[in-house]
Amino acid sequence: MNTSFSTQDNDNSSISCYSICDYSSEGKIVDGIIDILNLLVEQNKGLKNYLKLVKKQEKSIFSMKSIPTISLKDYLERVISYSKIENNTLITSLIYIDRLCQKTNLILTPYNIHKITFTSILLSLKYNEDLIYNFSFYSKIAGINVKELKKLESEFVKLINFSLYVETEQFEKYKQSLIGCYENL
Repeated sequence: MNTSFSTQDNDNSSISCYSICDYSSEGKIVDGIIDILNLLVEQNKGLKNYLKLVKKQEKSIFSMKSIPTISLKDYLERVISYSKIENNTLITSLIYIDRLCQKTNLILTPYNIHKITFTSILLSLKYNEDLIYNFSFYSKIAGINVKELKKLESEFVKLINFSLYVETEQFEKYKQSLIGCYENL
């Protein structure tokens, strides 16, 4: 696995691929991750079949009927402030999103980015951190009811073939790519 994200067309051929480092300039891992995710969403809007792909994903559990009014940045800052997530957990969640995009035909859009990001963070929290709260707590933070949150978690983990373990080498590549992009971390 490399330290890049790619979007996939229906035939799983890579449409675009870019390095994490190229787009992480804010000076913080959180800001770098937000920049990457926002960039992926924006670049996916430029795909020739974008509207068709979004329509195809409408029935996905991750897709919302309308674009959330809260920005991804504000949403993640809320999630991080209430759940006290460590940077390592956030980096791992980015790896999970990468796996999801590589193993499926899912593209990140304004309609699914919030749910996908939160679900990846939840999985990463559960896998990597000692202090875990109950679904009710995370449901309130995410603005997603408990039943749906459980379904999101179940679907995400199935789509990545239960691949939650991250090799140290892969984690370090992602981390160094993020850190190497700015000097004042």
